[in-house]
Amino acid sequence: MRVYQAEKDAGIDFQMNKAGSSSSFVTARVQVGNIEKHFDGMSVADLVKATPTVQSVEELLGQEQPDLALVVAILVSTGWNLNDDVFTPEEVWKARSSPLHKPMNDNHQAERILGHIVQTRALDKSGDEVEVAEGDSPPTEFDIEVAGVLYRAFPELSERIDEIITKAKAGEMFVSMEAWFPDFGYGLIDSATGEVKLIERTEKTAFLTKHLRIYGGSGEYQGYKVGRVLKDIIFGAQGFVDTPANPESVIKVAAGKMAASRSFVTAELSDLSEGGVEDVDEKQLQELQAKLEEAQAGLESKAKEVAELQKAAEEVQAKDYEGQLAALNTKVEELTASVTEASEKMEAVEAAKAELQKQLDEVTQRAEKSDAELDEIRQNETARDRLVKLSEVKKVDDEEATLAELRGMTDETFEAVLKYAGEAKSEEVVDGESEEKTDATETKTDDATAREKEAEQAEAALNDVEEDDSAEFNASEDVAKTEADQWLSVAGALCGRKDEKDEGGE
Repeated sequence: MRVYQAEKDAGIDFQMNKAGSSSSFVTARVQVGNIEKHFDGMSVADLVKATPTVQSVEELLGQEQPDLALVVAILVSTGWNLNDDVFTPEEVWKARSSPLHKPMNDNHQAERILGHIVQTRALDKSGDEVEVAEGDSPPTEFDIEVAGVLYRAFPELSERIDEIITKAKAGEMFVSMEAWFPDFGYGLIDSATGEVKLIERTEKTAFLTKHLRIYGGSGEYQGYKVGRVLKDIIFGAQGFVDTPANPESVIKVAAGKMAASRSFVTAELSDLSEGGVEDVDEKQLQELQAKLEEAQAGLESKAKEVAELQKAAEEVQAKDYEGQLAALNTKVEELTASVTEASEKMEAVEAAKAELQKQLDEVTQRAEKSDAELDEIRQNETARDRLVKLSEVKKVDDEEATLAELRGMTDETFEAVLKYAGEAKSEEVVDGESEEKTDATETKTDDATAREKEAEQAEAALNDVEEDDSAEFNASEDVAKTEADQWLSVAGALCGRKDEKDEGGE
């Protein structure tokens, strides 16, 4: 077998590692015909009728052979087996006839030949024989079944053959066939799809050999499970073994018990770049070693810190910090309870305060309403008092209108109006007496004179009002004059007099 430089650098010796150089043990349980009644003279053909998948010796050889015992086993199945060896459908199909006429020995001892293989065929998973037309590809899943005969007529072999038959019936006997191959490739399982990618073994990809389990590797590389794809297989001698001689290197084959997917696809190394299939050179190994040493140093430092912390913890326990901490926790719980109680009381106080504020607002609203009503009553009473006083000096025709006028007057204004009304009444008395003594012309003259005097008196009264220091009379001169004119008109109306304009209109 050709050895690549990467394999030499990895120290792989195919000559020393016979299991990994040109052969692989294929192990399967033995199926034996019902031969416990062999010595009663029945033919082998009759004895194996209960096993429909097993042909009789007569059917195999064309004649009865009572001195032979029939054994049948599933030699190999396509797919990825438990030893990380990969049997592709194409390679197994090519090798399906290679077991014919190969010897069956006792525990791979070449000098103890117990029989030989007389037939081989491919079966699907239903047990039916597989037939492939020329030019077609074989199915993805099938088994290779082999049938052989044991030479039970030899006295020196009969005891061992009987033991093989007994253990085979108990499921304790295996057949182990050696498979030779001149070359191999690599199978890598894509964990995302379960698909097996087939990679050719070349100078560029040979670094993967050191990762194979058969050569001491872990069977994995950067996320891929790596297997050995056997090529140009030839199945050789078959041995009967009680247990596999080397459980780590033999291939335990049984239908339907493959360790991985049977879906194969040919790929290049570049197709796996994203999956991280690349070699690790010496420099990378040194870098990894340096990181490992650094991590180890950090681990030792952490271990020292842990020891110091443990020591400190022991000192804390010795000082009864736990008791102090428990007391503090109790105090904290008491304070927490006090704070909770105070908070609840505060909430109650806030609620009471809100209720009192609500009541106060209601009382204030009622008080403001009462004040307004009281003020209204006072104004009405004041107006009536003023009406009474005014009625004493002057006859009032429309009391309701007069009351409305009197309600809005200030005391100073009312006094001025009352004074004006009194003076007007006195003048009316004097004028009445004069009218009896004079004629119409003199009456008009006197009336004019009286009106002038009344105007002067009203103006004087208003001047007195304007000189008052009250805030109600602090307006500008124009405003005061306007108000004076207004109240002069009101006073005249209250006194039942007409202004000059009205007289002029007569």
